[in-house]
Amino acid sequence: MTEAKTEKEFWEHFWKNTALPCRINPSFSNDRVIAETLKRWIPAGDGERVALEVGCAPGKWMVYLAEDLGYVPAGCEYVESAVRTTEKNLELCCIPNARVYHGDFLTMDFEGRTFDLILSLGFIEHFSNPEDVIRRKLSLLNDGGYLAIGIPKFTGLNYHLARIVDETLDRKLLPAHNLAIMDRDYFCSLPRTLPLAPVFIDTIGGFEPALFDISRTPLWFKGVFHAFSAGLANPIVRCLNLGWCSGYIMAIYRKDGALP
Repeated sequence: MTEAKTEKEFWEHFWKNTALPCRINPSFSNDRVIAETLKRWIPAGDGERVALEVGCAPGKWMVYLAEDLGYVPAGCEYVESAVRTTEKNLELCCIPNARVYHGDFLTMDFEGRTFDLILSLGFIEHFSNPEDVIRRKLSLLNDGGYLAIGIPKFTGLNYHLARIVDETLDRKLLPAHNLAIMDRDYFCSLPRTLPLAPVFIDTIGGFEPALFDISRTPLWFKGVFHAFSAGLANPIVRCLNLGWCSGYIMAIYRKDGALP
């Protein structure tokens, strides 16, 4: 069995067994800070602008884009069960006029449709050449539209924690992610070669314990991890947004066709 087939079968099973309905959870720090960042830096959709989420399952951010930012939501997914789960979630959350596309984002047919906002959270870091993905997004984005990219950050402190956690996991964190793009400098460099005007680029949310599954790690590591969490994940320290331990990076741009 090939690795690609095994990966696809894992996600088919995963999305088939996802609990619904699913909305963002404001009590979960990552959801909260991502939502706050999007709301602060991206203009409202006014019920007419269309947003595409790339890698959208289970659809909780499509629901957010519709209910909180006023966009008509669309999404795309590679795995069929992810499409079905997202469609069901949108139905349960009473989101009308939503569309979920099925296929490989780099080659799929969007039927000539373009978008006013393109969002991806935890997507481009799985590609060895993420610029190909970003260029594809730009080809679907209207001039003046907004591009929002969020990725987990497995560098700094998180790299050393992930190395230990990976020793206990079947689905390892570090090999599945492109660590080279996990800093602000990478996202700040994109406008040099792409028609992008930076709106917001920074780490957000501080240390995020939920990035790591420590259930199978040794007791000594659990103790160290909980000590880090107690010190770094409390609300006051999170507000400092210390880049060396932050668990997430957000980059938001406006497409400007006049730029190179």
